[in-house]
Amino acid sequence: MFTLNTRQWSTPAVISAGAFMSVSGVLMFFGMRDPVTLAHEWIGLAFVAFVVFHIATHWRGFTGYFSRRAALGIIAAVALVTAALIGLSASQEGGGVKHRIFQSLEQAPLTEIAPLLDQSADSLVAKLESGGFKVVSTAQSIKEIASRNGTRPPELMRRLFE
Repeated sequence: MFTLNTRQWSTPAVISAGAFMSVSGVLMFFGMRDPVTLAHEWIGLAFVAFVVFHIATHWRGFTGYFSRRAALGIIAAVALVTAALIGLSASQEGGGVKHRIFQSLEQAPLTEIAPLLDQSADSLVAKLESGGFKVVSTAQSIKEIASRNGTRPPELMRRLFE
């Protein structure tokens, strides 16, 4: 019978994933997004799994924290901040102004985006095609072009703003 010994790897996994999440989070805070954001999201999911294994492995010690006032205070403070941030995010329809601006740009045809970038729609098509993206017409939106090319709109936006 196979037994999974999480003691050997759960703590190092939590430490390493936590360190990565900390560094990538700081980088994202200061404006470095891609590919950091994608790695941050995936390692974040792994981090959640590692934490679950770590808690399961150290269950007795984990439950002991719930009888200590200082630990309960820290847990409560983090829970309140988390709830407040989730509530704030949920109250901002569509993810806030910045998000709505980018959504509008992604849904606009290239002919409408071109004047904003002080370029012609044909030059935008050329930029995208030089990056390996297939564009059918200048009437297509960034979102439509991304969908047809199996990528995400931010990838195309980055190419246009280079």
